[in-house]
Amino acid sequence: MSGLMRGRNGRNRRRGMTLIEIMISLVLLGIVGGVVMRVIMRQQRFYQGVNQIMTQRGQLRQATSVLPIDLRSLSSIGDDIIAANDSSMEFMVNIGTAIVCEVVNGSQIAVPRATLASGQTLTSWYGYGEPTAGATVYIYNDSSIAGNEDDRWQKFTLVAMHHDASRCAASFHTVADLGLERPILEVSSTEPNDASTGGPLSRYINVGAPIRVMKRIRYALYQASDSKWYLGFSTYNTGTSAYGSLSPVSGPYDPYGTASGLAFKYYDVDGNEIASGAAASERKKIARVDMIARARTSANVRAGGIQGGADQQYRDSLAVSVMLRNRN
Repeated sequence: MSGLMRGRNGRNRRRGMTLIEIMISLVLLGIVGGVVMRVIMRQQRFYQGVNQIMTQRGQLRQATSVLPIDLRSLSSIGDDIIAANDSSMEFMVNIGTAIVCEVVNGSQIAVPRATLASGQTLTSWYGYGEPTAGATVYIYNDSSIAGNEDDRWQKFTLVAMHHDASRCAASFHTVADLGLERPILEVSSTEPNDASTGGPLSRYINVGAPIRVMKRIRYALYQASDSKWYLGFSTYNTGTSAYGSLSPVSGPYDPYGTASGLAFKYYDVDGNEIASGAAASERKKIARVDMIARARTSANVRAGGIQGGADQQYRDSLAVSVMLRNRN
């Protein structure tokens, strides 16, 4: 009986893992875990590198998409380009268009509302809102001779913007627009007014004449307070006769130097390069502006064999050529 009990107890007793087996299991688990963690870390590093590169390329695309919009409409022959340097440009940009609705007191021009009940668009302000004092206003002067041989765009300076609901009541507005204010541009000019209108406006500036409003701006590569280089933007203040502080548009880019983060080159219609910092007579010849943006990632990356797979900053560049439309 006691032997039977001992047999049963022997068969019921469970055999545990030995110390050697436990050690082998831990080693294998550590190896497998290490391999898994290494794969995960590689994946994280890869995606971080790709994210850095995509961010950098996005900055390059931003610089080469913002500037061409403003550059294409320039008239070099019309002195729109004020300065053309290797890493900056100053020029007049179109910030609004309208038509003459009514001439007031020889020095003010009423224009239609930007939003008309009829759905027509006769006045547009392009992203800058209504123009402010100091903007340049060009108004088409039909002059005295039939035909266009003496017609011209007469240049004025915007003195102030006013609003008046009583103006242009019978021109371009409907009953639904009654009581709504119309923009009034008060202008001054040093040109002869070729008429006694009591102000600078010519008697040959008629209702329906087109108006262009322009503003002096500057784009430049500059170093910010964080020691990085950005594409900056500023507008010209006629009151102080100086540009305001540059505001970053995109970046960071490579520093200014032999291979600047933002570089401009200028060419005439025959493809001959025009030197940076050219005089006004040479700037009139500019027919094409080439721009190249260069940047590097802010941290070292290793992504799928890029640049040999080594940990280093990834460098890239993007170039664009802009043909100026208004050459005549």
